Amino acid sequence: MAGTFSLDISEQYTRLAHLSKKKDKIEIHSLGYDNTIPNFFTNLVEKSAQEQSKVISLLHSKLNIPSTSVHVVLPDDLSYSQLLLMPDLPEKELVKSIRLQADEFVPLPIGDVYVDLETIAKLPNGKLLIVFIAAQKKIVDHVHSTIEMANLEPATLENELSAVGRMVTEMFTFIKTPTLIINFGYGGTSLYVMNPPFPYFQITRTIRIGYDIILRDLKVNMNLGDEKAVEALRTIGLSANGSINVNAIIYPIINEFIAEIEKTILLTKEKYNVSISNIYLFNYDNHIGYLHETIQNKVSIPTQSLPLSSVLVPNTITQTFSNILSSFIPVIATHVR
Repeated sequence: MAGTFSLDISEQYTRLAHLSKKKDKIEIHSLGYDNTIPNFFTNLVEKSAQEQSKVISLLHSKLNIPSTSVHVVLPDDLSYSQLLLMPDLPEKELVKSIRLQADEFVPLPIGDVYVDLETIAKLPNGKLLIVFIAAQKKIVDHVHSTIEMANLEPATLENELSAVGRMVTEMFTFIKTPTLIINFGYGGTSLYVMNPPFPYFQITRTIRIGYDIILRDLKVNMNLGDEKAVEALRTIGLSANGSINVNAIIYPIINEFIAEIEKTILLTKEKYNVSISNIYLFNYDNHIGYLHETIQNKVSIPTQSLPLSSVLVPNTITQTFSNILSSFIPVIATHVR
């Protein structure tokens, strides 16, 4: 693990991490971030790859990371994921069967995507729990080219569901009761339900409400520039008191977001007859002030950032990033393997 590092390219931020795992703890050696170039995932041309490779190279150099082999994680909203319960078939038959179903959860021709299947566990009923992940070839190829232009060697590529699912299952053993984990991303949000002793997420949903739509709504309605809008969301957010009334502008979208949370809580109850006892958020959750408190007040379930610090070895790096540690969970998770 020490011979590699990890890279998270999201639509707004590029994050790097270099770490090692010691028994049940993670020691972070380097951690940093910078802005992803505008439209990196929509302008899939050589020039944008070159510009983004410079961002990655500079971060890599500043953090003094010795390795050039990199684990890469992509946002869930740039991929397609599905949890599948399948018969315990030979691998060739399994792959064939899943590919026949692929058009049900991938709204693109199967020839336009790369597909990955990961067997998570063989369940007591004899079935296999499998994570199906697909991503557009043109996006994956663009990322691959960018990494090579930065003179790095891609070791693995996965999405946030795959990375975070592995890390939470292996390291967050304190989760003993039905729990909703919310990946509040930039372009969308994933909702993962853990229901111990089930060995992985039992329900996953993706919605198209993320930080970006809330930020854009505030900028348009309050006529704010990027920096002022970002700062207003972070410092005022959903507070009832502030120099500007951010809450009034963004609450309709937040209300819709909370409705999706409530829908997931109800689905869990209907499907498995269990009640969610805790809600944890990560990624862009600390970019909106009072988001945790607002969700908790609305759904009456304890809500906080996913407590990453509980599995970290304390040092100056964890202290420096203590207020935004949850935003680094995807880049740390893809390194833990």
